[in-house]
Amino acid sequence: ILYSLLEHCFYQRDADEQRCVMKFKPAVAPHKCAVLPISSGAEVNALVDEIAAELMGCDMSTRVDKSTAALGRRYARVDEIGVPFAVTVDFDSLTDGSVTLRERDSMAQIRLPKSDVARIVFDFVHGRFTWEEAIAKYPVVQVKED
Repeated sequence: ILYSLLEHCFYQRDADEQRCVMKFKPAVAPHKCAVLPISSGAEVNALVDEIAAELMGCDMSTRVDKSTAALGRRYARVDEIGVPFAVTVDFDSLTDGSVTLRERDSMAQIRLPKSDVARIVFDFVHGRFTWEEAIAKYPVVQVKED
């Protein structure tokens, strides 16, 4: 049964055969969300820790990657282990209190207040909110990934 689950969830991105993805549904994904800083500055890392603590406070298993690898590589790492959502804390987060939330399967990103992150991810995981609803509610961020 486990092998069938893994085989069913595994795929490679069309644009890049080296980008492997485990497409677990959010409810069964071992980690629900990743929190990634854009830089290793103390202020950014403090905000990352705050968001991760909020997510874990809502019983959302969270992965924090503060490595110095490029952001695209860190996205690829969390895609490989099936993390459905990733929050990116950048320099704008320090000034306006907003963060970027990325959805694994579409790789689309939205900009939302950091205070909404835990509730939104919780609602995604429990099927109370869809990515399409999130795109309609929050501004979409246009970015080119590595």
